[in-house]
Amino acid sequence: MSRRSEQFNIRLPDGLRDSLKIQAALNRRSMNAEIVLILEKNVIETETADRSGKSASAV
Repeated sequence: MSRRSEQFNIRLPDGLRDSLKIQAALNRRSMNAEIVLILEKNVIETETADRSGKSASAV
């Protein structure tokens, strides 16, 4: 990921940070890389569902 990436601060519900940390470690990624991957997958799924006329929750 380039240094030119935009930074964005978020508040996470209790326990979510720990879950993300564990998931990232299991996947041998940084927490940042894990979160970016999860967000990218969700955006792609949502866009695909929108194009096919389905709701994102139906994917």
